[in-house]
Amino acid sequence: MVFEYNGGWSMHLLDTLWSYQNLVKTANSFSPFCLVYGTEAMSPAELIIPTARTIQGQELELDADMCAEVRMVDLEAVGEIREVARERIRRYRQQMSNVYEKTIHERVFIEGQLVLRDVDYVRRNVSAPSKFLPNWEEPYMIREAHGSGYYKLAKMDGIALCDPINGKWLKLYHA
Repeated sequence: MVFEYNGGWSMHLLDTLWSYQNLVKTANSFSPFCLVYGTEAMSPAELIIPTARTIQGQELELDADMCAEVRMVDLEAVGEIREVARERIRRYRQQMSNVYEKTIHERVFIEGQLVLRDVDYVRRNVSAPSKFLPNWEEPYMIREAHGSGYYKLAKMDGIALCDPINGKWLKLYHA
């Protein structure tokens, strides 16, 4: 649903909440409404344009007792639906974790290697003063390498930098 914004956002709040509650979520393949009530919500359009679900209910001409019994069966199945949703969410999170881990490139440097260091504004996540400035600083030499991923650097003329730097801010220098 797309509306022009005229300052009356509160008028569209119910429509937005209804659509959110009935939208099937990617992680668990269920809508929030289904996870609470055990059945899918019926949209107002289904009352006007018959669907298989509404036609089936009309053909059976269920009485009140039969409707209550069907509703109780739906409510008893909610626990199973929630367990299925939990399992799907767990698998979905594992898949997302695997995809993320594929993008991670662990950088391990050894003493004596030449590396480039991110400039200060990149490390602080600030926009560059000019788009033509480089993102990497002059080559440095690894003075000390520590197993936890931080390094101590020295300039090419041998002057040691006092602050250690995390390996994620370094990249190998190819001469």
